[in-house]
Amino acid sequence: MCVNLRSVRNRFDQLAKQIGQEALAPSGTTVAHDEISPETQHADLRHEPDPARGAERARLGLLGRIAAVLCLIEVYGHAPDAEEVRACLRKHLAFWQDRARKARKKQKQETASFVEPFLWIVAAGCPTSVLSGLKLDPAPGWPSGVYFGPELLRTGLVVASELPRDRSTILVRLMAAGPLLAHAIEDLAALPPAAHERAVAQQILLNLKHALGNEPSRTPEEQEFIVIMQDTWENAREIGLNEGRNEGRNEGRVEGRTEGRVEGERAMLLRLLRARFGELPPAAIARVEAADIPVLEQWGERVLSAKNLVDVLDAAG
Repeated sequence: MCVNLRSVRNRFDQLAKQIGQEALAPSGTTVAHDEISPETQHADLRHEPDPARGAERARLGLLGRIAAVLCLIEVYGHAPDAEEVRACLRKHLAFWQDRARKARKKQKQETASFVEPFLWIVAAGCPTSVLSGLKLDPAPGWPSGVYFGPELLRTGLVVASELPRDRSTILVRLMAAGPLLAHAIEDLAALPPAAHERAVAQQILLNLKHALGNEPSRTPEEQEFIVIMQDTWENAREIGLNEGRNEGRNEGRVEGRTEGRVEGERAMLLRLLRARFGELPPAAIARVEAADIPVLEQWGERVLSAKNLVDVLDAAG
């Protein structure tokens, strides 16, 4: 997805689209800022699930459940007002009619079933007037904070501030951003290094932090995000170092404090590399196990921004 970070929509709206697209793309067709015909309208995300990729969706927690059927996903970092929700419904109905029209044409040529789309509105805060106006009720069998409207509209609302603060909701809470973002980032950083949610979201968050850090001026919300990222990921790195040092000691590789630190750095770097790039070739493992502290620290700084293993171990500088 190519989006100008200084577009009319704010940066955290782009964050929602990027995380949603990164998370959902492996399980089906996912389009960000999707144009809705016949009018020039754009949905934040459109997802068409591949029935054969249910296992991919299952790894996404609540976001995977949301995306189990053809849907549009609209995200707000606040409680949307009535006009904003009406705009979502206009897109939803236009998309629905367009898909129905195309399905009718296709049915003339071959047997095909029409899947009615669903509209999900993900909001950081609770729009109480919308809940009553659309007669949205808590969804049976779903976490608190999820509401369904009349079946005729096929519309659901996720109030992120009401969701349980657990692993299953992390991706949705990150997308909603707003006042919830700090806790969502903390919860993401607390996951194991190999957690799928980290693979989906952490690089997007770090890219945004880097982009904001290069700006000459920032909003208070943007500055707060930078501080949260610095504090959270620095703490996570320190925890990882301590765990790595302990692993090195438990494996009998420690010969004094210096050797313990080296083994800890090596263990931590190998975990990070596997989390980012999967199983490592023996040659890469051997290089890590032979490296000293300065080299290990240099490689460790590259892990989260590198596109592949070569960028970590062989990049110049």
